Amino acid sequence: MNINVFRIDDRLIHGQIITKWIKDANAKMIMVVDDKAAGDKTQQMILKFAVPAGIKLEILDKAAAVKRVAEDTTNTNVLMLVRNPKEANALVEMGLKVDRIIIGNISNSKSEVGRTKLLDYIYVEPADVEAIKSLNDKGILLEVKAVPEEKAKNPMELIAKKYS
Repeated sequence: MNINVFRIDDRLIHGQIITKWIKDANAKMIMVVDDKAAGDKTQQMILKFAVPAGIKLEILDKAAAVKRVAEDTTNTNVLMLVRNPKEANALVEMGLKVDRIIIGNISNSKSEVGRTKLLDYIYVEPADVEAIKSLNDKGILLEVKAVPEEKAKNPMELIAKKYS
């Protein structure tokens, strides 16, 4: 299994994923790694409806995803989606090997601690910032991009501007 694109996007599967990111990843499979979705049949049904024909979909919790990737010896190209930086960091800490993570949409949803706007489509809370810093400290290339053709931004620079 080749994780060609690992993307943080709280919307999981949506229009940009279907029209841009599947092609960019040359993906034959989308793997949604989300503990909530993995346990919610309604959410699984909604995600399945969004996936185009010919693209396999797997919706797994974090532990199952780490195991699945470790055991898969095929050459299948995968687009992996997680909901937030905390989940991405947890996957890496559980043993998932990844060189690059693309940070996409993190919406300004209600949060007990409030969110800070980094870009029009990225709002972070302190736990997100800590997770992003942790991923960066692990040597993972982090890029902020809404769509593949956009010039990548460095999330550490965006964070430094807001938290200096």
